[in-house]
Amino acid sequence: MDPTVSTDYDKAGQKLLQAILAGNDHVANRETLGPTVPIQLFQALRLIGLGSSIEQMVGGGARALIYQSGARVGQVLGQAVLPQSGKDLPKYLQLIRDVCLKLSIGQVVLEGNNNAEGRLTLRVDECVSCAGISGVAAPICNFEAGLVGGLVKVFVEREVRAVETRCNAVGDRTCGIEVHVLDHVRA
Repeated sequence: MDPTVSTDYDKAGQKLLQAILAGNDHVANRETLGPTVPIQLFQALRLIGLGSSIEQMVGGGARALIYQSGARVGQVLGQAVLPQSGKDLPKYLQLIRDVCLKLSIGQVVLEGNNNAEGRLTLRVDECVSCAGISGVAAPICNFEAGLVGGLVKVFVEREVRAVETRCNAVGDRTCGIEVHVLDHVRA
């Protein structure tokens, strides 16, 4: 067990991530129902249980808290797969893509990498949080933006800021996420 793991949530999450990366999709005490749930249930938990509940508690800071939750997941996942990548960005992203596909999070695709400006542009096709949802005024995938930001942060070993620039829920065909390396020095 990782000595930096401190809370019960962290301990449970670490065990879950180890099982996922090992390819073990058996879930104890789910013999009848199995390891999957309908996407609408996940979306209800994510958007109503997490999104609007936090918004009611903290107001405008809800999106930042949800982003930070995603960033934490991205960092833990990134740290788990980074050693297998050999610090090769395409290989790292392929490992991430494989995990995201296995978990039906979405298809994470690199659209652009501008090293000179310290910016990566990624997209999440078939995003688990917003697929099939429409009619909202602003992007709602703060968790996924944080997840992608956390993944990039682990790889570049610098602070980043990720912003969702496109979202299925506002009528786009995919979720676009632009990641800026904050302490990037321009050449």
